[in-house]
Parts: sequence; C-alpha cells; structure tokens
Amino acid sequence: MPVQIRTAKLSDFARILRLVAAYYKFDGIAHDERTTGRALRKLLKDKSLGCIWVIDTGRALAGYLILTYNYDLEFGGREGMLTDFFIAPRYRRRGLGAQMIAAVREFCRAERIGTIELQVTRENRSAQAFYRALGFKTWDRIVMSIEAE
Repeated sequence: MPVQIRTAKLSDFARILRLVAAYYKFDGIAHDERTTGRALRKLLKDKSLGCIWVIDTGRALAGYLILTYNYDLEFGGREGMLTDFFIAPRYRRRGLGAQMIAAVREFCRAERIGTIELQVTRENRSAQAFYRALGFKTWDRIVMSIEAE
C-alpha cells in the first residue's frame, strides 16, 4: 500500500471532516459538525494557527494529525499542541503513526518549535504506550478548562 504523508490542502476538507467525526466518536468527544467544520476550514486557510497532515493512500485519507501553536515560557516560547491524531482502524499497526509523528517533529525542528504536547484519555492505554515508545513523557499535572463564553 503506497501512502504519502503530506500537509493537507483545502480540497481535503470534506475527507478530513469525516475522519474528525470518526475520531470524535472513537474518543467520545462531543461533535457539532457545523462548529468543527468552520474551525477546520479556518485552520486549513490560516497557516499561522497550525498545520494539518494527512495520510493519503491515493484513494482515501487514512488518517490526519493537527498541530496548533501555543506560547509557553516554560518551554522556551512557541510549542506545538498535537490536538487531533487519528488513523482509521484498517490502517493501524503499519507504522503510519510513527511516520506521522516523525514528519511533525521534523517540521517543528525546522520551525524552531522545541516542544510538542498532546492529551490522551486515561483509558486509552494503547495510545499512551504508543506515545511513550516514541519518547513522549507524562507530567504530574491535570488538564483543566473553562468555557470562555
């Protein structure tokens, strides 16, 4: 199966949105297609917000990864926030996830982004093991959030 890991184009919008819906269902994340679609379109158009990579099989998109930007003094300035990462079940366990992370790390090195952060649910032990195997480490912190509106 020849695949290409590449940055997403605006023409990938509908296919990425379908993958987002599958990911949110898998992870139990509330999903409003209108809101998500609006944010996805904006991200595809405005590179200052972040970047999206896709796994393109030539016939379908097998997965996607979204990296947005944050600024944190603790990590020396700009950091990457891996906000979404999903590979369709039939394409898993083929090394594609590690290739995606490698592509993102190379991008971050080129852009002088020193740290990549992500969140993973406590129950998703296989994802935690995958990330640890790639060198991610856990911190003794919890994520907290509040609606701004």
